[in-house]
Amino acid sequence: MPRPYGINEKNEESLSYFQGEVYNYPLPDFMLQDHMIISSAKLLRSFHEVSGMYIDKITNQEKWMLPVIDPIEVMCHGDFAPYNVTIVDGEAFGIIDFDTLHPGPKMWDIAYAVYRWVPFTNPTNPDCCFSLNEQIRKAKLFLDTYGVKFDERELLPQMMTDRLTSLISYMKNQAKNGNEDFQKNIEEGHMDLYINDVQYIGKNERMIIDGVSK
Repeated sequence: MPRPYGINEKNEESLSYFQGEVYNYPLPDFMLQDHMIISSAKLLRSFHEVSGMYIDKITNQEKWMLPVIDPIEVMCHGDFAPYNVTIVDGEAFGIIDFDTLHPGPKMWDIAYAVYRWVPFTNPTNPDCCFSLNEQIRKAKLFLDTYGVKFDERELLPQMMTDRLTSLISYMKNQAKNGNEDFQKNIEEGHMDLYINDVQYIGKNERMIIDGVSK
């Protein structure tokens, strides 16, 4: 993770530079390969192993951008996606942008990571790259690599839809309160894409659960 240096005279947080390149959607071909699923799952697991050590230090006086989710098991990154992970030599290397950090269950973070890294989107989403069967296979690879227990895997589709629904609500509230960036995102159709993805995942919930639990 980047090292914080403090707040400058402009009330901006100063951070150390973090090694690697960062990619956004549409992702280049190498970012869609299995080795990226594996390395990103390993990186998230390592982060959770460290962040879980801070749970006992929470005072409940902290203010988080995103709401706390029970049960609290780790500090969730909240947006563990390709655009927040640096890549070095074709491997997921470092994590950046901790604005969305908040306490929650591991599967809350894992589910959103699967959604972003597979990516687990509906066929009409411009970021969709694979069939449902291939999405399920890659989701299972992520869960296998992380080491998710089989009795927790049935939570995956519901967690993905709950996380996206939470994101949709957050976008609406931000736009309602005058955040121009979120207003623009909604106008450009980003929220509609998430709504369609929620419907897609919900429609295929049983198939997803069966596929990742084999």
